[in-house]
Amino acid sequence: MAKVPIHEVRRIVLPVETAVDAVLELDREHGGRLSLATLISARIESVPEPGLSVELRRPGSLTTETRRFSLSAIAAAFINYCWKSRIPLPRHGTKRIDIVPAGFVPEGFAITIEGTVEVVRRHGALPRTAGMAAAESADVEGSGSLGHAALQDGAPESLLPPGIDRAASA
Repeated sequence: MAKVPIHEVRRIVLPVETAVDAVLELDREHGGRLSLATLISARIESVPEPGLSVELRRPGSLTTETRRFSLSAIAAAFINYCWKSRIPLPRHGTKRIDIVPAGFVPEGFAITIEGTVEVVRRHGALPRTAGMAAAESADVEGSGSLGHAALQDGAPESLLPPGIDRAASA
């Protein structure tokens, strides 16, 4: 059976507060005691290694302790957090974590998941038409969109969307 591809790209932004919640929850689930401590501060670090630094004060202690979490630890905590919160994530696909820099709202981490699946074609293959050739040549020339190619002089009228008059769009 013939199949058609579907390429999915999901980007999920994790604000700093959510990232801290996720790493503390994963630590608690694995027998850690960080969730019992008082949170003093949290900050994103990019040098020397990107990650998250959390400053905590354990119960009964007067001193603070700084714990550092790498990007891979944050990604693992995020996946666990989503699973516990019933947020669906694709199991297959390439997963990447990046820092969302200061100045963007919200500041935090971005998880990008990319994957391609193939599903059974439900209808026949598309016939190769002049419109497809024009779209491919427009992409090669850098316009990247069928609509732009359709509005250029010399493009076949069949490429124009319904209700668009070439004279009115010029």
